[in-house]
Amino acid sequence: MLDHHIQRSIVYQLAFATSLRFSELQPDDVDNKLFTYHLKKVMVAGYVSKNDEGLYELTAEGRRMGKGVLKKESRLIGRAYSTLLLAIRRESDGAWLLYTRRTHPMINLTGFMHAQPGTTATTLETAALECQQKTGLTGVFRVHGHGYFRVYHADQLESFTHFTLLVCDNATGELTQDSELADYHWELQPDFEAPQMLPNMQVLYDMYAGPAGTFIERTFQI
Repeated sequence: MLDHHIQRSIVYQLAFATSLRFSELQPDDVDNKLFTYHLKKVMVAGYVSKNDEGLYELTAEGRRMGKGVLKKESRLIGRAYSTLLLAIRRESDGAWLLYTRRTHPMINLTGFMHAQPGTTATTLETAALECQQKTGLTGVFRVHGHGYFRVYHADQLESFTHFTLLVCDNATGELTQDSELADYHWELQPDFEAPQMLPNMQVLYDMYAGPAGTFIERTFQI
């Protein structure tokens, strides 16, 4: 685990980029010697590496933490991360709401919107609230299925999630953008197997098209 805020901030910054120079990582109010010390600590811990071009980038372990490095340590250990995946379609023409990730893990790939379940609301309430707050859209959700996804990159675990798939087929409203973590857009006929898609998208579409209550467990290599 990372025991200093500078170390956590290094991983957090790199979660939003494929790679960064030393000068781009170093805060203005931290001197070279101190920052170099903490950067080395993060690299020794196995979260950051230096590539052949002299740029710093996250390792597979670092990508798994991503922006979550600023959260409490229990979020960072090697257990499945619980998430709600929201398959949202526009009521008027059936277009799909998709988003492109702007952070690790799996930066720049496209998939379904997601939300984090909490203790103060049901999953259906959480899905509707997150959808409205992040996109300006409203609609009614239903639980369709659940399961586990493991994603490996170069034989290193990139992501391990326990997901619940929630479906909304009647989304209405004007799409807005209110997140630095993702870019949202509509697609009428998405190719769920396209290279820019998250590796689980075809599986999720097949799950959506199938009977409710389905449980699946899949492992992907990217």
